[in-house]
Amino acid sequence: MPKTIALVEDDAAIRDNYIVALKNQGYQVNAYKDRPSASDAFADTLPDLAIIDIGLVDEIEGGFVLCQQLRQLSPTLPIIFFTAR
Repeated sequence: MPKTIALVEDDAAIRDNYIVALKNQGYQVNAYKDRPSASDAFADTLPDLAIIDIGLVDEIEGGFVLCQQLRQLSPTLPIIFFTAR
């Protein structure tokens, strides 16, 4: 079974590019466009890795908030941030 990566990115073009690149490397990718949809999904199942944009839609630091939520669910889940800032 392939490792699952959660990708949280509000820019559709960037999100789609990462989805293609990660799937081509054999990963299962679950993509989310905002913090609420990612938070809801993480409440059910955690990925093997989370890649999170810092600024999400109208939340300038939504990625940091999401990271804090993930840390409460798992202190060891690998998290990578990216941003255009």
